[in-house]
Amino acid sequence: MKNKNIFFEHDDDTGTSIGLEYEKYLHQSQSKYQNIEIINTRKYGNAMYLDGCFMLSEKNQEYYHNKCIDLVPKKARNILIIGGGDFAIASMLSVLKTVESITIVEIDIEVVELSKQYFPAFFNLKKYQNKKIDLIVQDGCVFLKNNNKCFDCIIIDSTDPVSDAKILFSKPFLKRCFNALYKSGVIIQQSGSPLKDKKVLIDPTMKKYNEIGFQNIKVHDFSMPLYPTGTWSFLRAERA
Repeated sequence: MKNKNIFFEHDDDTGTSIGLEYEKYLHQSQSKYQNIEIINTRKYGNAMYLDGCFMLSEKNQEYYHNKCIDLVPKKARNILIIGGGDFAIASMLSVLKTVESITIVEIDIEVVELSKQYFPAFFNLKKYQNKKIDLIVQDGCVFLKNNNKCFDCIIIDSTDPVSDAKILFSKPFLKRCFNALYKSGVIIQQSGSPLKDKKVLIDPTMKKYNEIGFQNIKVHDFSMPLYPTGTWSFLRAERA
């Protein structure tokens, strides 16, 4: 029997690993911010890992993306995405008639360039879609510190709060998000697994939201087969 190539993602919190069978190991590089690996799989197409953690695949990704889109206000016109350099969520939002502008602030240009190469479907946009999207390669915290524009919705499509991403869950950063929202504006933030991250990530972040002044704070969980525990979540809250 032929040995299978398995790419394992190990989760220290649960002591478990998720293995993904792959056909080819396509790419590895160390950017200024993270280790980037891309594999090709028969069942899921190309898949991207950042610092050993699964981020994106060509197939079976709709659980994450569709849930995020469902949480965006129906009448949102101007949307800010912190992270999201793969253009997946932006490309889906850009087809909505109500959406006028989408600003992507991605810290790592290598994520964008490699996504263009290995996940081209998210970049094959029609002219009217491209006109809506503005990519800014910058630290999201720096962007918000100097920002003087308001948004109807802010989506924080980041990695988990480790290394450089820790600040995206900090109270000062979330306060800047609050200030950058119109009244009744919505923040949506990926918030890990409700099964393993509730006490260490979800509850503390919800507390910060409440202290800042956000209202209608809720956690929305959904199935995500290739993420640890198979269940993931977004936090959603409103600026009253």
